[in-house]
Formats: sequence, structure tokens, C-alpha cells
Amino acid sequence: MFNLATNLESAAARWPQREGLVFEGRRWTFAELDAEASRVAHGLAAHGVGKGDHVALISPNRPEFITAYFGILKVGAVAVTVSALLRAREIAYQLQHSDSVAMIAYGGADMEIGKAAHDAFRQADTCRRGWFFSATDGLVDGTELFAFDELTAGHSASYLSVATDHDDTAVVLYTSGTTGKPKGAELTHANIIQNVICIARVRPMDPNGGKSLIALPVFHVMAQTCQMHLSIYNGTTSFLVQRFDALKVVRLLLDEGIPGFAGVPTMYRAILDCPDLTDDDHQRLKELFVSVSAGGSALAPELQREFMEKFEAPMTNGYGATETSPASCFPQSIEEVPLGSIGTAGWGIDLAIADDEGRHLPRGEVGELLVRGHCVMKGYYKDPIATADVIRGGWYHSGDLARTDEDGFVYIVGRKKEMIIRGGFNIYPAEVEAVLSEHPDVAMAAVVGVPHDTHGEEVKAYVTALPGRSVSADEVIAWARKEMAAHKYPRLVEVRDSLPLGPTGKVVKRALIEENADHD
Repeated sequence: MFNLATNLESAAARWPQREGLVFEGRRWTFAELDAEASRVAHGLAAHGVGKGDHVALISPNRPEFITAYFGILKVGAVAVTVSALLRAREIAYQLQHSDSVAMIAYGGADMEIGKAAHDAFRQADTCRRGWFFSATDGLVDGTELFAFDELTAGHSASYLSVATDHDDTAVVLYTSGTTGKPKGAELTHANIIQNVICIARVRPMDPNGGKSLIALPVFHVMAQTCQMHLSIYNGTTSFLVQRFDALKVVRLLLDEGIPGFAGVPTMYRAILDCPDLTDDDHQRLKELFVSVSAGGSALAPELQREFMEKFEAPMTNGYGATETSPASCFPQSIEEVPLGSIGTAGWGIDLAIADDEGRHLPRGEVGELLVRGHCVMKGYYKDPIATADVIRGGWYHSGDLARTDEDGFVYIVGRKKEMIIRGGFNIYPAEVEAVLSEHPDVAMAAVVGVPHDTHGEEVKAYVTALPGRSVSADEVIAWARKEMAAHKYPRLVEVRDSLPLGPTGKVVKRALIEENADHD
């Protein structure tokens, strides 16, 4: 028997009075978090939710996400964590497809997610009941939709978790994929806790507890596993941030003495470019940071170098996917990791670089990155065909193109499905983006392939300018022509005020590709 809820229960038993969570000035001990999760479990059980049932959880970074999440697990149910940035139609699909019997959602007036979740609930006939916390008027009807306090009120602060097997599904997270409807990746209790242990071997427990900042969305697998669960496992105090703001995050880091954080490249770019940070702020950050880490999106070597030089702290870059729980490849030490590398395989995980026939390639050659080990998902919920397409012979086929150097360090060079073929030459967008990011006036770059009558595909770049600067398409093309081989540099460049970003800060290239398709 193993239930992932024991991660919080163990922390509450070992460090009952240690602060486990801080949110907007309010502080909870591990014992208080576990007690509230137990009340959620009692409430769910009283409404007939039990082992194997699916419960949707739709929330930004709020304390209730954590207590509801563990309450769901305690009754042996499956937490379906839904992005708090979706629209009603998108949420309704996930509620219906996941067979969620109940829903817990945020209804605060500062976000549109409450209304979207309310409307989605009405469209999904699988859901019997829903509960809103911080509910605004019109979300609660008292018949099917209730206030979250009604779920927890009057219940015991102790709940003995339901016995589950290690390979039972604990969480379902929907991935956008590249085409078609989102797919629900099933992660087991063992998937997640072994991934946590894998990371903890590299980032061990601070005997004094330590502090961490969670600015990435906890409905996403990276923050969920690599931050929320890892912090609880290590007895670390988590400072939860609902919405990333560079200035506010820096102030929190400095005021609380948090020695670093995990984010995506856009967060680090925002801190570097924040006009309200003083020289004193930068100096204090330099003295504070022990290390920082990036993930969820390709980290341009130039940005990594700039951040490390600015704050004189090591910056690591890891790799993972929802389907791999997520961490599969990351630096096993913060020292001596080559710039641009995502490190090496984690404990208990095998990596391989393979060609289209599945043959493993030697070091230095580019091929698809394959992953095998405890981190690989159980499969896509109710989709055996899609599961069989990505898990073959025990290996998860990531769709990412990578290579290893002579020392075994891994580098991502692009997406297999994003690869551009121009006049017979293979071009990897990540490589072009990394070069474009070195332009002195460019803040962000996204590269896609667009149809071309003679070359098959042409390279198109979308760029944004650094704050206070400007750049033209002709300037970028001329500069890129000098920096890249003739077949690689983008002949088409579009300068924009911003690029479409997903919930974890990645550029949503699908949106850019669809724009080009619409213009054909």
C-alpha cells in the first residue's frame, strides 16, 4: 500500500510545528495543512467520493489547491488538475473526458476562472457536485454548487488515508499536444514520489527546513512535483505566489531570505529587465542566491550566461515532460555543467538518442530523446492508441531532438515535429532562437516553419524587443545572416509587442503556426 497523501502526513508527523506554507502573509504549519486536507477528505467521503473516483481541481496558486489536492488523494481518489487559464469549453472537455464526478474550483473576482468553471460544470454531465472557494456572487446555487467551507465545516482534523497501490493513478494532467484534443497523462503514486526522491538526491533536505518560492502554476506538473511535493518531502517552507510579478517576487525573496527559485526563462528575463529594481536590490540578490534553476522551456545559453554573471550564482537547466512526472534529465550537481546542457539522466532513469527506426545513436548525433524508468507515465487516460504511439518497447518517445557530448551531457536542439526542412536541410528552431536571443535588442524569439513554394518550408522568426529598445525586421534579418549558415537564418521576421505564452511561460508556437495557416 502506498498513497501519495502520506507525503504530507509524514511531514506533519515529523515537523508538526514547522511552517509548511506562506501565502500573502498568512502562515500554515505542516500539521495545519494536513488537518485541513483531512477535513476535505471527510467532506468528499460524506458526499460519496471514494477510491478511484476522479475529482477536478481548478485553481491558481492558492493554499486551497494544496489542501484540496491532498484531501482528494486521502480518500483514494484521483486529482485531475486543470489549468486555471482555460475557458469554459476547454474545461468542460477535461471534466467530461476525465469522468470527474466532482469539482473544486477557485471563484475569486480577480480571475475569470470561476465563471468558466461554473459554466463548464453545467456542460459536463459526469460532475455531480462542485465547491468554490473565495466564491463571488452567482457561482454557488446551494443545490449542486456549494461554498468550499461547506465541504470542510465540522469535520475531524484527522483522516486515515485510503490504501492505494503504487501503480494506481494519483493525478491526471492534460497536455495540449501538437494536434487534436488534449490528452490526460496518468501519473501514479509511485511515478510522483519516486520522481521526488530522484530530485531530492540532488537537492537534499536542509536540516533547518529551508525556504522555497513557488511562482510556477501548481496545476502544472513541474511546480506540482518538483516544488510542492519536493518541498513537503524535504520539510521546506513554501512561499506561494499566485501571479508572477518580477518586482514583487524579488521583494519577497529579499524580505524572507529565500536563496533562489525555480522558474521559466521568461521569469528570469523579467527580473533582469525590471526597471524598478535598484542597484542595491541587485547586490542583495547577488548575496542571497545560492542557485536558481530553469525548466519547462528551452533556456537560451545567452540568458543563462547573463543571469549567472549578473548575480554570480550557478543557474541550472533541467528537462522533463508531463508524461515523465516530469523530471528525467537534469544536472546531478550545480557545478561544472556545460552552458546550454540539461544535464544527465536522473537516478533510476535511462535516456537514449534514437533515429526514426528506434536505433540508438552514438554521442554527437542528433536524434529523438527517449526516456525509460520510474518516471514514465502509466499512459493517456482512455486513449490506448495515443499511449502506444509514445511508449514503445518500454521507452517514452519524447518528440524532442537532442544530442549528447563526449562527456555524456545532453542538449536539446529542438522538437522533432517542429523541425524545419528548408531545401532539404534540417533546421532546429531552438538553435535559431538561441542565436537570435543574442541580438543586443531582442528579448524573446520564437521560430517556426512556414510553407514555401520552392524550398518546401521557410524559416520565420517572431521577436520582441528589450524594454526601452526597438528593433526592425530588416535589422534582425541582416544580423542573423551574419551569424548563421545561409540555410538557417530567417528570411521572414515579424516584430511584436509580445508573444503568446502558455501557463508555464512557454511560447505557444501552435498559435503562431495556426496564424500562418490562416493566412495561406
